[in-house]
Amino acid sequence: MKRKTKGKILKCSAICLDVGAPLIATLTQFPAWVERSAGSTMSGIFVVFALLSAVPLFKTMGSMLKSPSSVLLWGIGFGLLLCLRTIVDEMIIICFVGLISNALGMGLYKIGEGLSKEDKQDG
Repeated sequence: MKRKTKGKILKCSAICLDVGAPLIATLTQFPAWVERSAGSTMSGIFVVFALLSAVPLFKTMGSMLKSPSSVLLWGIGFGLLLCLRTIVDEMIIICFVGLISNALGMGLYKIGEGLSKEDKQDG
């Protein structure tokens, strides 16, 4: 197997780890569906954390989120914390899992990038 192929596999694995681990933590901490009077609807808390879990995926898909403005980041942070202030313990667990998985994913991605660059230099 070529180094370039190994690099691509490691990069894909890193993105899957970055998105998958926080998403699984979100699924274990919050129900995806909530019963409401006549039927069930998707939990807003689940949607928020699922979107946060997918940020690494969004970043790889384009340059749209590479440098968001500080006003936007503070606005999102304020809105999230205001809405979610009663569930701090669950948020701590999810953020910790996200931190660890993204740190590991970053390492895998850098190794994959290095393998891809070495293969380009060799060939």
